[in-house]
Amino acid sequence: MPLTGVEPARMNRKKGDKGFESPRPYKLTHQVVCINNINFQRKSVVGFVELTIFPTVANLNRIKLNSKQCRIYRVRINDLEAAFIYNDPTLEVCHSESKQRNLNYFSNAYAAAVSAVDPDAGNGELCIKVPSELWKHVDELKVLKIHINFSLDQPKGGLHFVVPSVEGSMAERGAHVFSCGYQNSTRFWFPCVDSYSELCTWKLEFTVDAAMVAVSNGDLVETVYTHDMRKKTFHYMLTIPTAASNISLAIGPFEILVDPYMHEVTHFCLPQLLPLLKHTTSYLHEVFEFYEEILTCRYPYSCFKTVFIDEAYVEVAAYASMSIFSTNLLHSAMIIDETPLTRRCLAQSLAQQFFGCFISRMSWSDEWVLKGISGYIYGLWMKKTFGVNEYRHWIKESGFPSTLFNKASTYTVLGILQYVSV
Repeated sequence: MPLTGVEPARMNRKKGDKGFESPRPYKLTHQVVCINNINFQRKSVVGFVELTIFPTVANLNRIKLNSKQCRIYRVRINDLEAAFIYNDPTLEVCHSESKQRNLNYFSNAYAAAVSAVDPDAGNGELCIKVPSELWKHVDELKVLKIHINFSLDQPKGGLHFVVPSVEGSMAERGAHVFSCGYQNSTRFWFPCVDSYSELCTWKLEFTVDAAMVAVSNGDLVETVYTHDMRKKTFHYMLTIPTAASNISLAIGPFEILVDPYMHEVTHFCLPQLLPLLKHTTSYLHEVFEFYEEILTCRYPYSCFKTVFIDEAYVEVAAYASMSIFSTNLLHSAMIIDETPLTRRCLAQSLAQQFFGCFISRMSWSDEWVLKGISGYIYGLWMKKTFGVNEYRHWIKESGFPSTLFNKASTYTVLGILQYVSV
């Protein structure tokens, strides 16, 4: 699509005009996620979340959040018990209209059910009533802290458990769990505001067996063992405001490799795959250097983690400061055919760290900007690494108009970024 065709209202916006207005009557500033019990045998987790919000209206009496599959046990606001209602209309789309048996009716009913819990419309599956004791507190627009205890059993999405059917402990069997799913899937494994337009800082805590490793977003602040040394808790802090959809988790008996070229980069793999991990990730520092040079800016996060897991739904999934890869991408130096594919996956995930994780969209209509810019700088890397022919083949296979890439330049991309940030 020609760049001259981009003529939205924001481009002609005058000073003083209002920008994006949140559909929610509050602003989320910080969230704590604590999972203190993980049972691989039952495929269940138990934990709590704590959301810090600032009311933006004086008459806030109900707070709507997103949560699917989770069983909510208790909700407190500023240490006061709060009543709540959980309703997921997507579980029974057409239960009251048994006479309607056509796909068109179901499609319309399902779209209406999804809209009823859409966070970008100020909705959610979990509706919490603000206690009357806090109404004066809300009228003064003071901070509220919402504490929610929850559990998750046999998840159908959001988290995927891999438990091999062999003998031994869970660590010896290579059992692991990781977050997965399409966009806006974080609500499947903990209560949150599952919208790309709601950014906040994060504190993430995961208690696991002593033989396990928990990998999540942000900086690992500390690892604390219990008194009996049987369990340990990983404490992560993500100080860059991030959407819930870019939060991830991987827990397993991972082997750890600190990148010899960039000490802020850490790689994780399942047991006995460390030699393959060393070879597979040995090129990643060159991708970092290319992107930082072409964009004339540093990598936005203080660390980067790559985790290779089994039974992945996609070959690569990018989240804030970490990416989850399929273990099938690991290979030795003797298998040269796999090298281009794996390097492309690594480069693609790193491009999405800049555009997609650090720079997030405000609405779904902005998705093309992030996909386009991350794809463009990834294409520049591909042209430099594999040559013009491979670059043109990728454009053809992707279905992009070749004229768009031929006429575009890095300065065009930077110009788009300047416009988007207006």
